[in-house]
Amino acid sequence: MATGDLKRSLRNLEQVLRLLNYPEEVDCVGLIKGDPAASLPIISYSFTSYSPYVTELIMESNVELIAKNDLRFIDAVYKLLRDQFNYKPILTKKQFIQCGFAEWKIQIVCDILNCVMKKHKELSSLQKIPSQQRKKISSGKSEPPLSNEKISAEAVGVDISGRFMTSGKKKAVVIRHLYNEDNVDISEDTLSPITDVN
Repeated sequence: MATGDLKRSLRNLEQVLRLLNYPEEVDCVGLIKGDPAASLPIISYSFTSYSPYVTELIMESNVELIAKNDLRFIDAVYKLLRDQFNYKPILTKKQFIQCGFAEWKIQIVCDILNCVMKKHKELSSLQKIPSQQRKKISSGKSEPPLSNEKISAEAVGVDISGRFMTSGKKKAVVIRHLYNEDNVDISEDTLSPITDVN
């Protein structure tokens, strides 16, 4: 990114914050001065409150971001960015904590927010894939359904004796109703199975 256009950098940050649904007011004066206290709440929100998927990823990586002073928070954020997001900020941790480097800090915050949104999208799509696969498996006739799913109507048939057939193959059965006026019982050999239907 070319430096020298602080207003454009702020506009970019505002656009990304809108996409992130950032609920707090942004300290634009602090951001313009390069005060780290203006950018740390935004970074904290993106990692801890924006996405349950990203928050879970952070918890699984054993990185603590809450109840830390600014230096320890930045240490944890840089470690997380390096290990989980493959991102190395252009400023060192020491430079980020100091006042100044306003435009670079705004750019780093934008990059962090974009990384978090990208990771959220990636993790949420991974969450959707297994549920779609479960639906495909349960509708297939050769795979047994999961224990908490109902057996689909296609895979179940009822034979003539009222038993359920779950083998996937259904027999077509013809029932001959022979009635006579003398109420004579009809033997069961009048029930004749036809053929297997595929």
